Amino acid sequence: MCGICGQLSLDGAPLDPARVAAASRYLEHRGPDDQGAWTEGPVSFGFRRLSILDLEGGHQPMLSEDGAAAIVFNGEIYNHPELKAELEAEGVRFRTRSDTETILHLYARRGAAAFERLNGMFAVGIWDRARRELVLARDPVGVKPLYYSVAGGVLSFASELRALLAAGIPDALDPAAVQEYLAFGFVHGPKTIVSAVRKLPPGHLLIASSAGVSLRRYWDLPAPPPPSRSMDMDEAESRIEAALKGAVKRQMLSDVPLGAFLSGGVDSSLIAAFMAESAGRALKTFTIGFSGAAKGLDESKNAKAVARHLGTDHQELVLPADVLDRIEDLAPSLDEPIADSAILPTHLLARFARKSVKVVLTGEGADELFAGYNRYKAAHLSEWVDALPAGGKLLAKPLARRLGKGPIFKGLPFPSLEEWARAGAHADRAWLAPILDAEFRRSVAGEDILPEAARRPGRFGLDAALAFDFRTVLADALLMKADKATMRASLEARVPFLDREMVDAACALPASLKMRRLKGKFLLRRIAAKRLPKAAAWRRKHGFVVPWEEWVVSPKNRVVDDLLAGSALSARGVFDMDVLRQMRRRLVGAETGGKTVDRGLMFRVAVLGLWLESIGR
Repeated sequence: MCGICGQLSLDGAPLDPARVAAASRYLEHRGPDDQGAWTEGPVSFGFRRLSILDLEGGHQPMLSEDGAAAIVFNGEIYNHPELKAELEAEGVRFRTRSDTETILHLYARRGAAAFERLNGMFAVGIWDRARRELVLARDPVGVKPLYYSVAGGVLSFASELRALLAAGIPDALDPAAVQEYLAFGFVHGPKTIVSAVRKLPPGHLLIASSAGVSLRRYWDLPAPPPPSRSMDMDEAESRIEAALKGAVKRQMLSDVPLGAFLSGGVDSSLIAAFMAESAGRALKTFTIGFSGAAKGLDESKNAKAVARHLGTDHQELVLPADVLDRIEDLAPSLDEPIADSAILPTHLLARFARKSVKVVLTGEGADELFAGYNRYKAAHLSEWVDALPAGGKLLAKPLARRLGKGPIFKGLPFPSLEEWARAGAHADRAWLAPILDAEFRRSVAGEDILPEAARRPGRFGLDAALAFDFRTVLADALLMKADKATMRASLEARVPFLDREMVDAACALPASLKMRRLKGKFLLRRIAAKRLPKAAAWRRKHGFVVPWEEWVVSPKNRVVDDLLAGSALSARGVFDMDVLRQMRRRLVGAETGGKTVDRGLMFRVAVLGLWLESIGR
């Protein structure tokens, strides 16, 4: 696991090495164990390493033995042993045990097709001397981030957005991205909050040379099976169980201590169960608990029960109810604004776990593959209601709405993915308009808040909803939150549910096996029931939340008041500050009342304000 950065002069003009050096210095938290730099002609690479595999032999930037290519690489390749054996059978000689060298040799033999063979999480930069091309690649799912900017004849790239800002890229905000952020709590790729910076989309390559810059997709989410295809439940369970067991075993490859985050929910508990079977020694597990007024959010008792059942070496970090008052401590490490209150406790848990291990396995991705969220009930019901005759719909819709609250259920049945995605936004343009500065509002008048992924054609249903969230919420919010929170603590987080073979196996399942009788993650729960206490296998989805709504309305909250009185928010010309202050007074007066949308908007404004303050320091 590393932090990578670099530049390519597209017009052949000399590079300023100080810019790559500045980006590399900023990335030190991603790789405190080693550093490296390499410059040749129009290209310059920087590197920071967190040593996980081949502790002595994995130094980067790494040059191929014949000097034909140079590489910087952030991530882990889980099928590296198999690929290495394949290359050795072709006569390739290895100098190290590092997966970095495997990528380099595979690229030399297969070209850009090499990335289609990788099962892992990665952000890669390769300078191809023969073609005079820079090739950037990001893993299929988007576990590892890769940002880039093209300005003044120079392409710059880095593992973090703020590393590019440290290298001198302008921090002017993208108005359309700001509007998206306020509506959803994150920015959909390829945009970022900054106009001059873009994310390389998951499963894509960027190829840059003096001829220009181009992007192409090398992987996409497999299409779901046709509705006519059926699969026996026992057969499906056997396939998913084998795929997950294999993914966990592959992702336990490490030369340093590793453990697992354990919430007590079915996702992380199942990962821990498979790890415990393979570990050969007591597995280290880590969980977080809350005290005081936040006790109702605490899942640590469930995690302890699972840990006892599995016999793990379990460690617990207990946080106070006012944990969000420490959000200012995290602000300097907010790489991009993501308004997910869980980012703070996740970071604190990562720091806690880092005292014992360098790697953890986590449960991200299970909900988007196996229909774990409540909103997927609405997608499933929409499909069901839409198939009924007209008279049946009149009876079915009120019944369906009683199963859930909010726009995502009131809109049933949804005529398209676009309408379902719009209903799932935290706020629409009408809600946003009053808090925006008049000139800013005019600048985004023609911009929709929805990402392009919402406009994919086809029949709407559970499969379409899962694929949309996989491509958007998972890639641009949840995985980014996990990456930033853990890597700030120099801890590598791995996600077995997003192993390539696991994703393929999950996508081959009919939707009816993912949600049955409106119970999400049905197959996973069946698998978990064989290894875990019944309560852990079948308990309701809880989610990792902290009391942000109480924090927003608290009259003791000086963080929000200081932000609304300061210059970071007002200087950017985004908000009508008088309206924001009125909203704050109204929310405080209502105590825990007030409109949910208003509280959510205020929280997203606060996170954006903290981010703006931190980049101005």
